[in-house]
Amino acid sequence: MASGAGRWTVDSGASQHMTGRVDLVDDIEPPLPQYSRVKIGDNRELKVLGRGKVVVARDVSIKNVLVVESLGYNLLSVYQLTKSGYGCYFDDESVIITVKGSLKVVFVGHVEYGMYVLDFSKESMSAATCLMAKVDVGWFWHRRLAHTNMRTLHDLQSGDHILGLTDIKFSKDRVCRSCVLGKQHGEAHPPKTKITTNKILELIHLDLFGPLSYDSLRGKKYCLVIVDDYSRYTWVYFFKKKSETQQRVIDFINMYQCQYQEKIMTIRSDNGSEF
Repeated sequence: MASGAGRWTVDSGASQHMTGRVDLVDDIEPPLPQYSRVKIGDNRELKVLGRGKVVVARDVSIKNVLVVESLGYNLLSVYQLTKSGYGCYFDDESVIITVKGSLKVVFVGHVEYGMYVLDFSKESMSAATCLMAKVDVGWFWHRRLAHTNMRTLHDLQSGDHILGLTDIKFSKDRVCRSCVLGKQHGEAHPPKTKITTNKILELIHLDLFGPLSYDSLRGKKYCLVIVDDYSRYTWVYFFKKKSETQQRVIDFINMYQCQYQEKIMTIRSDNGSEF
């Protein structure tokens, strides 16, 4: 790593890369008219002295960095990084910056006092970054591929099933909190042993399921089940298309309200769009 690039804070709110150190910037040019001044968090406006590039590693530089007068920190803009062909991944412990096309890890940062920091001033950062990236990228792919287990990811890599996915260590060295939460089961509803309705059609239950794995002999793919809560009488209707559901429910209500001379008071369903 370049030994003079210093520490940079990754800021999702900044629209431009900025630094207050003129000595870090090479090939300085006059600022663009729209970026002659910038406003910082306390509403003060600071003058932009110029713009150029900052070399942060071998063959890697950050372009269009604004040199801002009296700015006491260095800011990396997430927006500008993504426009320059990089991707950024954040979690509660680190930030990983990759090349979009190949997903090659370029930099790995850490969290300090609630901010994501990249430190380019450490000479030993190159080896540490490579070691850290292999571990973190394994979990990065775990999250990207819908939390697939590590053994499956290892098999995909060893079988060359994903282009560009090479030399990554997939080890379950910690617990994925999202996986744990996703496998938790909710408490079961208590069984209802007493009927609380007083007459037929006071409450009906609707549910549509499908498409089925196999069509019926007449090509029907969907099934609508209607249950009367009081009598537990059940009606079953089959459809070729899901869009037929709405009209069937309307016809059912009209027919059985007339037949039993009762009004349907409540309809309970799973809030499916077909209703």
